[in-house]
Amino acid sequence: MTPFVFDTLSASKQLREAGMAEGVADAVVSVFQHAAAMPDISHLATKADLDAQGAASRADMDALRAATKADIEALRTATKADIEALGATTKLDLETLRSAMKSDLAALRLDTKSDIAGLRADFADLRTEFQTLRAEVKGEISGLRAEVSDRLRQQGWMLLGGVGLLLTISTAVSRAIS
Repeated sequence: MTPFVFDTLSASKQLREAGMAEGVADAVVSVFQHAAAMPDISHLATKADLDAQGAASRADMDALRAATKADIEALRTATKADIEALGATTKLDLETLRSAMKSDLAALRLDTKSDIAGLRADFADLRTEFQTLRAEVKGEISGLRAEVSDRLRQQGWMLLGGVGLLLTISTAVSRAIS
């Protein structure tokens, strides 16, 4: 780019002729000279630079999008495989647990049946023992009844004998007095 050409001498002369003081005219010309000087824009980006940067950014974004999409797909596949493996492991664990519970339940049934059979045997033994004790008690009661009955009979005969004796004595006493 070509620099802008500004004639500072002629501009200062025109301002002095118009009635400006020489120092003021020189200052105004200096300000214009600096304002009109072309700045160095060689370091600024051009439209072509911006277009190239935009294309590179779009390419980077497309590459990032593709990589992210591939990463997500790989993660989805790995997660699906993990879930399927977890499902298979869980299914196997549940089957093992179910089998163990069936075995435990069968063992518990056998133990319970054995305990019930033992209780039945104990109950039968208790019934037999009770019947034996009952028979013994009945025998003892029968023996006591017989003994009480014998004693009552003996005492009844004694009482009758005593009453007979009293009658005899009282009859003899009443005859002796009369």
